[in-house]
Amino acid sequence: PTRRSSDLPAPEAEKQGPPQPKQKHFTIRYDDRGYSYQNILGEYLPGATSVIVEDPYIRMQHQTANFVRFCELVAHQGTIRLIELTTAYDDDTQKAETNQRLTDLAESLKDLDIELRVNFDNHLHDRAIKLDNGWVIKIGRGLDIYQKPESWFEIGANDLNLRRCLETNIDIFQIK
Repeated sequence: PTRRSSDLPAPEAEKQGPPQPKQKHFTIRYDDRGYSYQNILGEYLPGATSVIVEDPYIRMQHQTANFVRFCELVAHQGTIRLIELTTAYDDDTQKAETNQRLTDLAESLKDLDIELRVNFDNHLHDRAIKLDNGWVIKIGRGLDIYQKPESWFEIGANDLNLRRCLETNIDIFQIK
């Protein structure tokens, strides 16, 4: 009798499922391109249902815009239902402006069934993204890794893969 392909044992790669993400440590150099949030941390999001972002520099408009881009990536994942941000501020005016921007973002995330909780802590220094699936992403500069475009009508103004970066170190590891 002849054997059908369905009778053959599955190759090892198929038995194990998709490849698991690995720990990484690397440096993004000044003027490098090709580092969108998706490219840096997208492979670590599967299986996560909540994310904690600790970044004291989500206060200026462009920094908040970067956080919105990060939240869009999280929203595309489809499984994350909670984003908790801890950030800081320089003065009460800046806190009020930042809080208003983040309130607007929280309202839009509700449409996607994602809750955004915001905390302010002026003693916060380190930056980290912590996923409840055990992965921790430490970016030396936090989410603010991109250079400002010379013009908002140039390549890279909207596509972060094409945007020039600032120099920073990235450490990605898993905790049990």
